Amino acid sequence: MRPVLKLLRQRETWIFLTVGGAVAVIGHALLVALIAAGASPALANAVQLVVTLQLSFVAHDRLTWGRGTGRAAGRWWRFQTARGGSALLSLVAFPLLVPVVGASVAYWALVVAGTAINYCSDRFWSFAHRPDPPRRRGTHRRPTPAGWRIGRLAAALAALTVSAVLFLDVFLTTVSLFMLAVAITTLAFQLYKWWLPEHNDPDRYGEPDAPQLPGVILVPMRHEEAVAGHTLERLANLDHPDYWVVPIIDHPDDPGTAAIAHAKAARYPGRVLVAAYPEDTEVHNKPIGLNAAVRELDRLGVHYEWIGIADAEDLFHPDLLRMVDYRFRRTGAGIVQCGVQLMNFSADPRTQPLPAGRLPRLRRWLRANASGWWRAANVLEYYKWFQSRLKLQAVTKVMPLGGNTVFFRREFLDALRRRYGAYWDEDCLTEDCKIGMVASVLGYDVDVVYVDELVTREETPDTLRGLVRQRVRWMQGFIQVFTEREWLALPRPWQKVLAVYVLGFQFFQAFSVVLAPVALALALAHKSPVVVALLASVPLGISLLTIALDVLMLHQFGRTFGQRVRLRDHLGVVLGGYPYQVVLSVAGVWALLRHLTGRTDWVKTAHSGAHLGAPPAADEARVPVGVVA
Repeated sequence: MRPVLKLLRQRETWIFLTVGGAVAVIGHALLVALIAAGASPALANAVQLVVTLQLSFVAHDRLTWGRGTGRAAGRWWRFQTARGGSALLSLVAFPLLVPVVGASVAYWALVVAGTAINYCSDRFWSFAHRPDPPRRRGTHRRPTPAGWRIGRLAAALAALTVSAVLFLDVFLTTVSLFMLAVAITTLAFQLYKWWLPEHNDPDRYGEPDAPQLPGVILVPMRHEEAVAGHTLERLANLDHPDYWVVPIIDHPDDPGTAAIAHAKAARYPGRVLVAAYPEDTEVHNKPIGLNAAVRELDRLGVHYEWIGIADAEDLFHPDLLRMVDYRFRRTGAGIVQCGVQLMNFSADPRTQPLPAGRLPRLRRWLRANASGWWRAANVLEYYKWFQSRLKLQAVTKVMPLGGNTVFFRREFLDALRRRYGAYWDEDCLTEDCKIGMVASVLGYDVDVVYVDELVTREETPDTLRGLVRQRVRWMQGFIQVFTEREWLALPRPWQKVLAVYVLGFQFFQAFSVVLAPVALALALAHKSPVVVALLASVPLGISLLTIALDVLMLHQFGRTFGQRVRLRDHLGVVLGGYPYQVVLSVAGVWALLRHLTGRTDWVKTAHSGAHLGAPPAADEARVPVGVVA
């Protein structure tokens, strides 16, 4: 209540309400006059919306928000876009409300409903002071104004809404065909590993020989005290004679992780080398740290033939580098992408860390049983993505990479530097996706290696909110890669089509699963033709089949990694399948809004080490030759 009272005391609030009320009265008078003159309610409302929109801008710009900065044209475009969105909704809703409550009641109801939204859009966007965004390192692109992006989206949504209302059967048929295509391709991509027997041949990768290529593992770390020590200890003890582990630390911002990293560097002086995150930028993200570390390696004269990326919580298998070294030499690939697997799917409270505070065991039990449904779905996503989808995409040479356990030959990195002036795009939220698509454009092969024993083990986000924020960043990064249009340089037309599908897959899958029951319900309620109703039911049926396959895959996952799968875990997959896609849809909408409004700040995923209870089956005490333990 106190924030509301504070808001009502402000001068701008009363001026806003006064101006809005005066313009609304003018608009109502114009509406009544047009209807009395014989105009239809829809036409009359459209005319008064256009007139009152311009009156509102002039009045609010001169009276309410006179302190606004920037060019008048910019304020006008932002105002038209924000108010145009609510006006389009009013335009669609008004003819539907008039037969029920009458023209006057419908008009004033829509005015009251839009007042709060319009006030917020005016204050925080249309007439707000807009400081220059922080300058980032690397290349700079001139972004499309947010007003244009939001305006185009609003126009598309308006056209879609109008077409859905006027041609419902055609709309349902089109949407059902789209959902059917997404459901079939999703199922086919997920089952690619089982298309042919040779895809499952355990000897298809060969037997690694003695490593010959020196390399470097870069490990960006920020506020990772819970996992940094364990990760660096394990990375320093891999079975390879010539490699460096380079944790990237922002020392002033993160003294705790820095102390752990320097302690490991002192213990392994021939193996661990700490690189400093640049202090001349306020932006914190992964690609800035990676570029800075490579520059430091070049300055120190460190010799390397490949560079690998590890996340702060990664558990590399001790024999992983032997396989990577061997695959580079055998295949001649520019990139080797190895498997990554989330591990903590189980709802068993004993697999979760104890939270701080009162009643920790009870809170751990509640958290575990309230999060098992989405953790299992998240684990299965990785399971299907790395062992099946990525292999198909590597064959088609349309390849968004994973963010870690990916290794680059120096030749490929040098090609990136010649093309862009840097190795990783410091403005991209998914630098891994961007670099994979560039590799496809430049014609470099990607070798995908998924061996159950060698997968890198990770943990799911700590909370559902953390999962959503992680997916928002990923989805927005995919939008960035799509809008940059580098994929248009792919050599074959079908690769360009596949690139659109790959970059939009997360959106297509989430929205298709969410809309499948809605489309079927609309078809039945609208009493559509039998063919339309049957067509609308097929995507839902395939979605149910996918859930059944997920149950089988969770059982296989447990057998493969020696984890017990309980009945409650299977129930979580069955009952949580649809809510999980709803969550991804929310993340998709959020990512799209962030992109349209120009927000590109980096959201870090927190790590607690929940996956450390299931180490790979290998001797963790191994110390490589030439390293002082």
